[in-house]
Amino acid sequence: MKFSDALAPIDDVGEKVMDTTEEYVKKADDVILGRVMRVMDHAPAFVTLKALADAGGISASLSSIVSHPEAFAGLDMALDVPTMSFEIWTLICVFQALSLAKSALASNGNELSQSDITALAMSNWVAARAIGSENPLLDTIIVALVSGYALRNGRAGGDATIHNTSLQLMSSFTTVLSVLGAVSWISAHIPILADSASVVGLLGLMAYHVLATREGNGTVKMFVNAGILFGMLLGAMEGGFDLSLTPENFMKNVGRLGTAYVAYEGIERFRAAVMD
Repeated sequence: MKFSDALAPIDDVGEKVMDTTEEYVKKADDVILGRVMRVMDHAPAFVTLKALADAGGISASLSSIVSHPEAFAGLDMALDVPTMSFEIWTLICVFQALSLAKSALASNGNELSQSDITALAMSNWVAARAIGSENPLLDTIIVALVSGYALRNGRAGGDATIHNTSLQLMSSFTTVLSVLGAVSWISAHIPILADSASVVGLLGLMAYHVLATREGNGTVKMFVNAGILFGMLLGAMEGGFDLSLTPENFMKNVGRLGTAYVAYEGIERFRAAVMD
């Protein structure tokens, strides 16, 4: 009897053990390690989303979501954006968390590409950095530019989906803040305008009218504009109209009427986009 023949049964057993081991390792890859690796693919976005939520005082539990919209305020703007409008950051965080979870747990592989994850991570990082910034206008403009990068390059544009809504909301909202902040900053450096809040407010309304009525605004952008403008309209109507013939009251009333007109335009465009 040859020595190799004597080893044959051992070789067979060893081969079966190796085949069985490889089979179970492959199953472990599919069921456990593959999932872990895919979650780690999304880690940059998860980590920066947590940083953004922490910076803004947003937290969630099984029973409720706690938010502090006032944490995102602080930028001087030509128009007063109501504090309730900053609740949009909670909506941004919720949509993004759902998007990341859906992509990481999808049965057929990641639904978000690496470039999508990078865009989310960068947007979250600059947004968290802007909260409480000593230079809020510059940092808000940076957020608007970074969060809009994927939209401008076609990867997150188009109709709203669970995966692109958070960036569309962030880009739309910070664009509004950037424009109104820029109007305020420029006006402050022009002596004839610096001491006239009413005139600066009218300039802000003109700029916002352009934003709210420009062609190409998507449904998410219209939603953001309609929400902000509705809040502005409620604020403008508080206290009613003072019809006394003074220059100050005249300018205030013009501002209220202008706010009502721009609000109507913005809300009507959103209504038409959704219902028509």
